Amino acid sequence: MSSSNNPNLELITLIWLDNMVDATQGNREIQDKLRSIVNYLRTFDNCKQCEDYIRSTIDNKQDKIILIVSGRLGQDIIEHIHDLKQVISIFVYCFDKEKNELWAKKYKKVRSVIVELNDLLKEIDIDCKSDEQKLNESIELKIHNDEIILLLLQINSSLIDKKYLLNICLKFYENNISELENIREFEHLYSSLNALEWFFNETFLYRLLIKSLHIFNIEILFLLRFFLQDIDQQLRNCTIVSERVYRGQLMTIDQIDFIQQSINDKYFRFNSFIIAHRNPEQVFKSLQNSSNTNDLHRVLFDIDSNQIGKQYKQYIIFPITTYFRIVSIHFEQRIWIVKIIVFNSNKSIEKKDKNPFQLAHLLRHIGQLDQSEKLFYLLLNQYPSLNSQSYDGLGRIAQDKGLYDVSLNFYLKSLETVPFKNRAHCLNNIGCAYDYLEQYDNALQYYSEALSLMKDEINQAMCLSNMGITYAKNDNYQQALGCFEQSLSIRDKTLSKNHPDIGISHTNLGVAYSSIGEFDIALNHFNLALKSFSSNNSDIYRAIVYQNMAKIFQEKNQFDQALKFYKNAENIFRLCRPIDHPNLLHVQQQINQLKQQQQQQH
Repeated sequence: MSSSNNPNLELITLIWLDNMVDATQGNREIQDKLRSIVNYLRTFDNCKQCEDYIRSTIDNKQDKIILIVSGRLGQDIIEHIHDLKQVISIFVYCFDKEKNELWAKKYKKVRSVIVELNDLLKEIDIDCKSDEQKLNESIELKIHNDEIILLLLQINSSLIDKKYLLNICLKFYENNISELENIREFEHLYSSLNALEWFFNETFLYRLLIKSLHIFNIEILFLLRFFLQDIDQQLRNCTIVSERVYRGQLMTIDQIDFIQQSINDKYFRFNSFIIAHRNPEQVFKSLQNSSNTNDLHRVLFDIDSNQIGKQYKQYIIFPITTYFRIVSIHFEQRIWIVKIIVFNSNKSIEKKDKNPFQLAHLLRHIGQLDQSEKLFYLLLNQYPSLNSQSYDGLGRIAQDKGLYDVSLNFYLKSLETVPFKNRAHCLNNIGCAYDYLEQYDNALQYYSEALSLMKDEINQAMCLSNMGITYAKNDNYQQALGCFEQSLSIRDKTLSKNHPDIGISHTNLGVAYSSIGEFDIALNHFNLALKSFSSNNSDIYRAIVYQNMAKIFQEKNQFDQALKFYKNAENIFRLCRPIDHPNLLHVQQQINQLKQQQQQQH
């Protein structure tokens, strides 16, 4: 078995199962020819190992598998893997065509039983480029306002990016001679003026981009942002399309349900470029002729392009930032007809002056911690002179994940090279890490040093708030209340009434008053905090308030109220935190303890 721990950067995986697959020089030469069609090739000489690998990809709905199998092993494995959605095509490559066609004809995904190598190579190439595979592309509908793509279009690319991209490509395609030649051509001949040609010729750039958009591979998308920007710019000079255009797609029942529930309501975008056609009959015919072996639903999108679609040669393409509204959906001749209209205007992208660290922080802010972490590591390697920013970001992510030792280590690394103007901010973060680690004296030491350097009142309020939290954890409630009152006083003067920081101050005061038994005062502060958080999507803070209110009701033996607030907190933590995060684990523990208390009382 040949294997690679490197992920597949393209959409299709080619598997060859044969008990002699790696045993002869001839077969190894065949592998090189196969890679020229589908780069990511896995070979197996054992049915069990092959099946285990195919099943291991079941969670990655974006990956598609084409299987080549010998006649003898095909009879053993196909019945076990045929109905798996990730398997899209099967080719039986054998010596006895007639004999193997007898058993293979009952399987819809078996495209051909083939004896000659040239026929195999030709049919796989045709299959990969067929309308069937384009219809089967795992495009998804995204309903939220996606700032990430916009940011990628606004961050200037650099030679460093292209160098990183080239190194990744040279490694990924190292056994693919024809693709290595294309990479060298890109290195020397690529121009922003021919980006659409590189896209529509389905070069390695196209395949890397489409896979990265589908699975949201932020590292590759970041390095390919020059390609996204060049496509976007070139499209602005293409002819505007004003009439209706059409696109065919195979979709899941969940996606159909989403469409039905979103008529004239939500706006959405696709997680890829949308390429359409002027001729509805052509698209309709492709859908009807689709073998659709995974029992997906045939969908024809009838698109009012609203002068946003662009024509390049024979293609109609919509910019990656295009949003649509669903107008109607109905079922006709085994096909769902979905009428959609372009929702946004084709405004120019703002000047490309955004900072790449903005993107990494945005990913963290929306809860994409792993993707944010990957980008910060990439920036750490690309911009060593700015490593204090990268370490700071990695520290914040580790803190969000509850990895407080790791967080402290990153913050201390950031402190080594941080510019003086950002030193107070870094010292404050170190104080937070020590606080989470329950090393309160160290935390107060760093907070005090940070406060002495801070000139801005907003930052002073934040640091005072942090000091108050540490004092409270160390049972020094009078000192804590003093810090919290000072912090709230500053924030009341400088921030709007519903700013989340004011809610944080009320939360902290509520916790402190609750700890000294002043429950009514505490609940008043908690309610003021909830009022602040309700208007600015501060879900995590609301969860913390709910958790603290639950503790008060538990102390008052009002168990039903307590359980209600604990469950409110748990529901939010489930959405916003990893399953092993201390916040979620703690509230679940509290719920279990409360239920035991209730049982004991009954």
